[in-house]
Amino acid sequence: MTRVLSSLLLFLLIFWTANTQAAPSANVLLQAAEESKEADSTDGKQAEDEKPAEDAKADDDKAAAKSEDDKKSDEAEEDEEADDDEDGDKDEDDEDDDEDEADDEEDDDDADDDDEDDEDDNEKSKSDKGDKKKSDDKPKPHKVERKPIKIEAEIDVTFVAQEMQEVALRPETWSQFKVVEAVEHGVQVKKGDVLVRFDAEKIEKEIEEQSLTQRLSELSLMQQEEEFPRIKRLMEIKFESAKTRYAQFQEDYKYYQEVDRPFDVTISHFLYNRAKEDLASQQEELEQLLKMYEADEITEETEAIVLRRQRFAVETEELMLDIQEASRDYSLEVSIPRRDERNAKAMEEAELSFEQSKTAKEKGLTRLTYEMQQKRDARADSIERHAKLISDQGLMIIRAPADGTVYYGRCIKGKWAEVTTYSSKLKPFGIVTANKVLMTIVEPGPLCLEASIAEKDRPDFSSGLVATVSPTGDDEVELAGKVTKVANIQGGDKKFAVHLDVDTEGAPEWLVAGMTGKAKVVTYENKEAIVVPEDMVQTDKDNDKLKYVMLVEDEDEEPVRREVKLGKTKDKLVEVLKGLDEGDEIVKEEKKKEED
Repeated sequence: MTRVLSSLLLFLLIFWTANTQAAPSANVLLQAAEESKEADSTDGKQAEDEKPAEDAKADDDKAAAKSEDDKKSDEAEEDEEADDDEDGDKDEDDEDDDEDEADDEEDDDDADDDDEDDEDDNEKSKSDKGDKKKSDDKPKPHKVERKPIKIEAEIDVTFVAQEMQEVALRPETWSQFKVVEAVEHGVQVKKGDVLVRFDAEKIEKEIEEQSLTQRLSELSLMQQEEEFPRIKRLMEIKFESAKTRYAQFQEDYKYYQEVDRPFDVTISHFLYNRAKEDLASQQEELEQLLKMYEADEITEETEAIVLRRQRFAVETEELMLDIQEASRDYSLEVSIPRRDERNAKAMEEAELSFEQSKTAKEKGLTRLTYEMQQKRDARADSIERHAKLISDQGLMIIRAPADGTVYYGRCIKGKWAEVTTYSSKLKPFGIVTANKVLMTIVEPGPLCLEASIAEKDRPDFSSGLVATVSPTGDDEVELAGKVTKVANIQGGDKKFAVHLDVDTEGAPEWLVAGMTGKAKVVTYENKEAIVVPEDMVQTDKDNDKLKYVMLVEDEDEEPVRREVKLGKTKDKLVEVLKGLDEGDEIVKEEKKKEED
């Protein structure tokens, strides 16, 4: 039924074309033929009930693709025929209706023949589907080429003057700096111009006091140096006297212990014993007198006198014995022990006095020597401090060391971060801290660039890299630059400092130190790099650092794995350093094959 409708449609189309006195275009006829072929193909597909639905759908897609290709070919042929018709004789367009009818009949016959040919083509396409599908499944290879690759890193830069001199306040000893007047930030100055004037009243007063102190210390030192020999001699005399007294007392104490004390003990005992003997003698004599007077040889009056005298002598000796006994006991128990104690203490005192004199001589002289040296040092310090104050007095007026522009503070990595701080200090009655850079004189001349890079970018930067620099004020301006130095150690901000030279010839006049900009640094360039699409590079499943591609060595054979060493990547293209050559063909490995 479909074939009948197709033939009828073709006939009506030809008839309408003939009535409009225009030759039917080859394109229209071919389209009608294609529609007929598609209808026949559809009938053929419906007849194959045993095939799976998925295969039928794939066949439809293939047939549609083929029809599209045929259509393009027919359009090309139509263009060629149109050209031929224009060049031909126009009389051919005025053919008779009879000829048109004959042509229509011939076209009908041709249509019938085409239907038969379509049936044969459908049968043939069915047999070729497997081979066609197999050839279409092969991935399209990519040809390895050489292309230039250029990688740029954009960094923030600051313009810095190559010639600038810091104006630092570095006094020797003075620390009080009160501003009287100061030039403003950004002012142009000449060498020798006054930049800052400080209040000098206090330092002048301090210099006067220091001068007086210096003279007094000098007089005190001179006096001590003159008295030192006399003091030294007096100490020596005292030491010698103490030494003599100690030696003499040692001799006296020894004599007392060895001679005088034993003799005192002996005398005490002797006097007691003598008194005892005297008492015994008087008692014996009294007894003899009594015996003698018993013979009455003498008168009683004489006897009484003698006996009375003898008895008194006995009583006297008894008293003397008691006195000597008491004297002996006192000497042995009190007097001699007390003298022992006094002599021992005197001996100890003499020894201590000698040691004290000895120490006074040795340590005293050393102390005097040190004191004298201390005064010498104090005087030297006084002289030095006085000289430093005189030097610091010269800092009360600070002058420009060179011609240039005044910038407050110092330049830190190309930035002037201290301008605000010193703007509040460098004004009348402002207090400035010593040992600081107050200003920087930026001399007229060429500029350079300061920048910093992160740790991840450090391997890409080295001296000699070229750059294109554009100031922030006008990004249309492009200046040539070159990296001259890259720090090897991180700074406090954990970044690496980068120094660049820049050609400022032709730069705008408003471009000055302290301004910022952007620099595009060419970190890598290879004009003859072998590059491949990034998505065609595969990663080994067992080693993620191992990269490979699938190389097509022969069209009739399966691609083989080829390990590669990669370089830089840009715009989804990756540089191959090793493993591929120009002209090699590679394909993307399918997931199914990777899983297998």
